[in-house]
Amino acid sequence: ETATLGDLTGFERDGKLFEMVDGNPFNADKAYKDSKLCNVFFTRELQRRLEASPSTKGVTANCFNPGLIVSTGLFRDQSKIFTKIFDVAATDLLKVGETPEWGGGCLAYMTTIQNSRGLYYSSPPGSVKYGEAAYGNQFTTTTCSKEAQDDAKGKRLWELSQQLVGISA
Repeated sequence: ETATLGDLTGFERDGKLFEMVDGNPFNADKAYKDSKLCNVFFTRELQRRLEASPSTKGVTANCFNPGLIVSTGLFRDQSKIFTKIFDVAATDLLKVGETPEWGGGCLAYMTTIQNSRGLYYSSPPGSVKYGEAAYGNQFTTTTCSKEAQDDAKGKRLWELSQQLVGISA
């Protein structure tokens, strides 16, 4: 199942008792994917708000996907043996996983980009094998989904999120 927030029914209808943003019953896999979509929406809306204020116009907000990094705790609820085997298989054998160092390098690289505001950075699986040469090549700005580009939905998600956590505009 792909990430989608639908029409935000869960937030609109259920408020703090929502299971999923789209209003459907809880699904752990989809919840993880939806959380990444929410991160993109948040980044784009934050950048829009930063640019709208003279005092924060020069501040940058970007987001990124460093790839599959098994050893970060993502699989903390799995057995330690499974996690270690999966890490070795994904990172060393299949070459689709990344290292924590790679993820940190992606973040560091992203902070050095000039005139990069409200963008999404990503790379194909296994880009760690290219080392630092991947920054700006394999790891670069990526077009986010059509849904994630819906600025009206991003603004509404922001507003509903403020309500859910009790922050006024």
